[in-house]
Amino acid sequence: MNKMIRNGSVEIYAETFGNAKDVPVLLIAGAMAPAVFWETHFCDSLADRGYYVIRFDNRDIGKSTHFPQSTPESRIESPYTIDDMVADAKIVLENLSYKSAHIIGHSLGGSIAQLFAVTYPEKTISITAISSPILAKGNISYVETDPRITEELWAVLMSNPMHQDVQKGIPEFQKIWRVLNGNWTLDEKMADKYTRSIYETEIIGPAWNHTNVQSGIGDIFPALKELGKPILFIHGEKDYLPSDPENTKRIADALPNAEVFILKNGGHMFFNKEIWQILIEQIHSNIKKSHNKAT
Repeated sequence: MNKMIRNGSVEIYAETFGNAKDVPVLLIAGAMAPAVFWETHFCDSLADRGYYVIRFDNRDIGKSTHFPQSTPESRIESPYTIDDMVADAKIVLENLSYKSAHIIGHSLGGSIAQLFAVTYPEKTISITAISSPILAKGNISYVETDPRITEELWAVLMSNPMHQDVQKGIPEFQKIWRVLNGNWTLDEKMADKYTRSIYETEIIGPAWNHTNVQSGIGDIFPALKELGKPILFIHGEKDYLPSDPENTKRIADALPNAEVFILKNGGHMFFNKEIWQILIEQIHSNIKKSHNKAT
């Protein structure tokens, strides 16, 4: 089912898979990532296991409401905050189900998922944060990534000329996807399909608004520690974009209800069917633990 859901003046496009009577799984994509980041096969597989799967376009992407970009040159104030995006997720869930949900997010979506859980614990059963920035600082001693790694990574990301023509743009995005796919074989058809989905609705350019909302987020370590919900952190072994993988291990070790899964040779993106199958198994395992705890 497809549905447009309103949060005040903002429209959020959502899609569902499975039976609405089942326990919901709310999927939150990252910056400049439409809902279809979550592969349809992935959604169907979770639905087949007895979950009501919801994926949606965050504001400013896909079929949801777009805003002028707050670029360094525009002098436009950021049109919304990450709290607004958390509220969007809540309204999507409430509009489609009266039940609490398993909250799953990737990258920026992982940040939103964690903030959702500490803001609306009564609506949260479990959390899975994939390729997510570290929001919980506490007194944990985190490592700094070798600057050569981050410099090489950002050199690749910034090399994309952002062509507005899809035929010119796909080869440039493919270069980026190869780097962000870690050491896994890039499924070019999967990457091509995803890239075309972005071109269908976007003026291609940096996602300034999605980037800006990630600054100034407070330390949520105390709230996560007291949350009492199962938390699974998934991080690619080769993914240094949100944080060093070692830091994800450290936050998982510091939280009483958290576990971590490091995807061997994995990057920030998942253009490989085998990766998605691994994610299905890991996420389903975490979901089952929350149900076992409840019983």
